[in-house]
Amino acid sequence: MKTLFERLVVILVLVVLSESVNAQWKLLKVGGEDLNAAVQLTDDKAFVIGDNGVMLATNNRGSTWVPFHLGVRSHLNSIKFIDDYTGFVVGDRGVILKTDSRWRSWDVLSIATNYYNTDVSFINELNGVVVGYKYLYNGDMPQSYATILVTNNGGLRWVEKTIPIIGKFNSVDFYDKDHAIAVGDAGLIAYTDDGGESWYMHRITARNLNEIKVCHSGLKVIVGDEGALYVAKDRYNQWANYSINRAYNLQSICLRGSDTYVLAGEKICFQNDGPVYLSVILESKELNDNWKLVFCDMAGRFNAINFCNFKTGIAVGERGTVAVHSILYIQDPVVISDKPEKVEIQNYPNPFNPATTISYNIPELSDVDLRIYDILGNEIAVLVNEEKPAGKYEVNWNASNLPSGIYVYQLRAGSIVQMKKMMLLK
Repeated sequence: MKTLFERLVVILVLVVLSESVNAQWKLLKVGGEDLNAAVQLTDDKAFVIGDNGVMLATNNRGSTWVPFHLGVRSHLNSIKFIDDYTGFVVGDRGVILKTDSRWRSWDVLSIATNYYNTDVSFINELNGVVVGYKYLYNGDMPQSYATILVTNNGGLRWVEKTIPIIGKFNSVDFYDKDHAIAVGDAGLIAYTDDGGESWYMHRITARNLNEIKVCHSGLKVIVGDEGALYVAKDRYNQWANYSINRAYNLQSICLRGSDTYVLAGEKICFQNDGPVYLSVILESKELNDNWKLVFCDMAGRFNAINFCNFKTGIAVGERGTVAVHSILYIQDPVVISDKPEKVEIQNYPNPFNPATTISYNIPELSDVDLRIYDILGNEIAVLVNEEKPAGKYEVNWNASNLPSGIYVYQLRAGSIVQMKKMMLLK
């Protein structure tokens, strides 16, 4: 029991210190399938795809989701749009789908079922690249080989361009008419400077590389497992290593606006009784080791993140996890006193089930307001709202009708505000 308690305390501390528990990210659950990719098209509209042919759309920032029946049951791994009408979806067992009708209908462009397509990138309606891997038999055992497929006629015909190499590609970015970069497992990188006709390969690390993003400035950024973060400005074979803590498995990177880099993935924390997996989102204005943890939860690994502008984005991950970002969710700012030692507040036990006692101390006659909020900033309960003389007080709070999770208790005493977090564990 002591080991379990210590593990829970560590988890709680990680969440409390993360600065992630803020109303800019609204955590949702959309079904139970793993979600592998997402695209945020406007402030309101987004699409997500995942395992077993799942595709869902929202036009109200995730309040409601509409399923699309694509006629496939394979795992879907990537979704990209090149304009308001045209988009592509790729997945396992050769799946390649295309729409040119504002998502209302999808044409099947699929290839052989031994191809497993992980990502797609089109520079225009005709020219695109699909990467992934295929299974070929080496004797009696199947072996996976990395694949790059190129089309020059909108996906009606695909030509494989790579020599056989064991492994797989995970991501590709076709960023102008001549140039594209693909990255994959065990540090594999491939690039072309002739529109995909010829490809050159090398490895830069032993770690798996999960996504490549070419920014509008021309800066090329790769993220991967064990904190892998590599940056190149010009030449493809000169990658600067900006990797972060190896506890982070980075799955996806994007830009929020024009000057903020955003990473999504998982953080692994090891305790005596095994690993703890936390879903995380990090931000930074610079590509260095100074990343701010802006979201942290035990919802499962994030697989992809995408922003359409500075204020609106979406992240998706395991077991139907969706996190929607919008500055519209920000609550009124809370001013913290520059002398917080004048007011003390604490709850015990923490973690708790189902009740906890919140103790607080006020140094002088004050209007006191004590409230409970959930992780999204929604008000749960008002425990105190009256004038009280100086002294020490205790309030019991019973959460037997609420789900497990992180809750915030906020005390206002005159102009002074104190906030702390607690964990309900059932």
